Amino acid sequence: MDDNGRINRQFLETNDEEEACELLFNTYHKDVFAQISKMMRNHPDPAVDAEDIAQETFIKAFKERKTLREPEKSRGWLLTIATNLTLNEIRDAKRRKQAGNSFLESLDNPSIGESEAPFATSLAETDAEQAEIERDMKAKLLRLLQGTDREVVALMHEGFTIQEIAAAIDATPDAVQKRLERIRKWLIPIARNLDVLVDCLPEDKDRWVMERHLDGQPLSEIAKAIVGISRSKVEETVKRVIKQWKKAAEDNPTDPVSAMVKTER
Repeated sequence: MDDNGRINRQFLETNDEEEACELLFNTYHKDVFAQISKMMRNHPDPAVDAEDIAQETFIKAFKERKTLREPEKSRGWLLTIATNLTLNEIRDAKRRKQAGNSFLESLDNPSIGESEAPFATSLAETDAEQAEIERDMKAKLLRLLQGTDREVVALMHEGFTIQEIAAAIDATPDAVQKRLERIRKWLIPIARNLDVLVDCLPEDKDRWVMERHLDGQPLSEIAKAIVGISRSKVEETVKRVIKQWKKAAEDNPTDPVSAMVKTER
């Protein structure tokens, strides 16, 4: 039985939104945070933050507070919300990792022909949600590539063989293989840390530009959406950040985030 009956009833009955949120947060934040941290202990992911989930828990609880019929069960109700949100984050993290691995594994097997295209096969074998996540990851990673690099990887994922790609870009198969090796060297570390690399950019405008660029917004639309930045500046920012990420990946392939943060200090 909950020992905070008065606070629980006040949370449900008050018309003051700020007071309602503050009451619940001050009373149960420690318990909620502990529950989330315990669940995440065996599922560490730099893109998932326990405090963010805790905040989301209280926001969701406030929005749904009228559904709580028994005030004395507020603590258990909150912990259930926190548990469900945490499970969703863990599942999403696993899906992101699987999506990234599908793309990266296909980079590691560039000689596979059209009939065995691993990325297409992985999409066909997953449910609709997973397929959408994988398509989104593939699109984001392709946006980090430019010119011939992007063309080569795009053709590869359409099922073209090395020989067919070589003919399409007027190069030798050996040159295509070497190009893919260069791409893998920096793209794989970035792909595995993409969300965190965006988050650790020190300038707000850089983060805003890269978030929109990775989501597929045209440069002109990004310029319109962000006050005080031109289209040419957006393009310059994208190229500069990708260059910084590539250097971080080369300096520390196992942890480009640390290399990036160290550079910014």
